[in-house]
Amino acid sequence: MRYLLLLLALVPALLGFSKSIYSFSGPFEQRIIDDQNKSIIYRGHVWAKRPDKALWRYSEPIEKDVYIRGHRVIVIEPDLEQAIIKKINNDIDFFALIASARLVGEETYEADYADQVFTIRLENGIIQSIEYLDPFENSVILSFSDPQQNKMIDDKKFTVNIPKSYDIIKSQ
Repeated sequence: MRYLLLLLALVPALLGFSKSIYSFSGPFEQRIIDDQNKSIIYRGHVWAKRPDKALWRYSEPIEKDVYIRGHRVIVIEPDLEQAIIKKINNDIDFFALIASARLVGEETYEADYADQVFTIRLENGIIQSIEYLDPFENSVILSFSDPQQNKMIDDKKFTVNIPKSYDIIKSQ
């Protein structure tokens, strides 16, 4: 779970590659491939805004919204009619992750952080994909289609609305 939260928060953190970048959004595909070469694919849309706001809206194979604001994550799962509220441990410093990123090839960066190596690929200075191995040795590839940087994103996009009928689970 810690690495998933790190990945979910990674896009706003990646905005640190350039201080002139203040927002990022776009459709994404998250492919997880196990050691048997079986894969599962998630699709959705992400919006991120400096300094610490992100919304990951999953549409396939399940619907789910993941809101990130600073060290707090809220996951809204309509199929389960529940919302999970979780604090991210203070030992995860997203800006330290980006500060550790180094150019390893043309528009390719690597960041060593929390015992993980993240490969970040850009095209014309815009993030195209993030790859890493999760703790179970699954290959995780997060690809963006039509990514947008520095487009206006209204702060209302990051307003969490939990239906009153949903169960609320608070986790440490």
